[in-house]
Amino acid sequence: MNNMNRNNKSGTFTRVSFAALDKWIEDNIILPVEKVIPGKGYVQWGERNRYPDYIYTLYGEVPTLQSIIDGNIDYIAGDNITILRVGDNPEGIMNAAGDTVEEQVRDIAGDYELFGGFALQVIRNMGGGIAGISYIDMRYLRTNEECTVFWYSEEWNKGGVGKAIRYPAFIPDLEWAALDEKARTEHASSILLVKRIHRQTYPRPLFASAIKACEIERCIDTYHLNAINNGFYGSMVVNFNNGLPEDRIKEEIEKDFNDKFAGQENAGRIMFSWNRNRESRTELITPQIQDYGERYNSLATRARQQIFTSFRANPNLFGIPTDNKGFSNEEYVESFKLYNRTQIRPVQKMICDAYDKILGGKGVMTITPFSLGQTESNGVG
Repeated sequence: MNNMNRNNKSGTFTRVSFAALDKWIEDNIILPVEKVIPGKGYVQWGERNRYPDYIYTLYGEVPTLQSIIDGNIDYIAGDNITILRVGDNPEGIMNAAGDTVEEQVRDIAGDYELFGGFALQVIRNMGGGIAGISYIDMRYLRTNEECTVFWYSEEWNKGGVGKAIRYPAFIPDLEWAALDEKARTEHASSILLVKRIHRQTYPRPLFASAIKACEIERCIDTYHLNAINNGFYGSMVVNFNNGLPEDRIKEEIEKDFNDKFAGQENAGRIMFSWNRNRESRTELITPQIQDYGERYNSLATRARQQIFTSFRANPNLFGIPTDNKGFSNEEYVESFKLYNRTQIRPVQKMICDAYDKILGGKGVMTITPFSLGQTESNGVG
């Protein structure tokens, strides 16, 4: 990168050349834009169809986000789950693969917390009855604008449908009975999509408003990791006073320096420079670096609070005390009651309603609430 620096005394300009420095920019955040792919039928989920993968990556790399989501899954799954028998499967078994109802509820609860929605695959037998229900990973599911057709593929990041499997949307028993034989065959395996909001094709997670806060927490961790593993980086400046080489040569020199001197095992090593003469010597400058410890701590605290706020959650409910103060059992119980009423039970009801719709009944599933070590008799179903 070239820049112009004005000499105030002479009024002349001096051209200064800097090697390009990588920096984090907001463009690295994958936005949940939706775009219909011409000739394909499905709606793209995020820029380059990568929004679900991006969200899943945040979950794996942002400790606060992972803590909240994992805790919410525990709360949503509750102490016990019961469901009416599905097809010819044993009680509590959801499909021929042997998935238990507890496993399935935890999976769809995780997708709801991550993406703002979940999907279930419904298998019918020859007579139209429900033979099995399976969890479908939302990362690999795409649909059309009307959510009437779905495509499942684990290779969306490779640029297309590829070998995607096509499914129709689930329809209740009465509608299925009105179909002709061909349509019934097509609906032998279908998808039920449940989402938090319906203003767009795909759902949005609760923490969508705190994506930047998640990135801040992730970047702070990355910064400190780089500070440990790359003691050379940012700690000194090497000036070559023998002309301006081509960008390609600059990049080669930078790579050679990083390969040889960067890393935690190179701390304290002595660098030697052989120069033709004093005028073309290499200068090694160690800049005065400001201590950013407090600034980063403050920024991390603010980011963490924004993530919790997006979930309307109290950090104490997830084992993270606030302000270095204790948290009594009574305070925990009262906080959980409010959180359970406003954030957990609505999700449990949404899940139970989905199984009611599939199995054509009311109260086919019951979730016993997370008990905090106590016995609570009122289940959700």
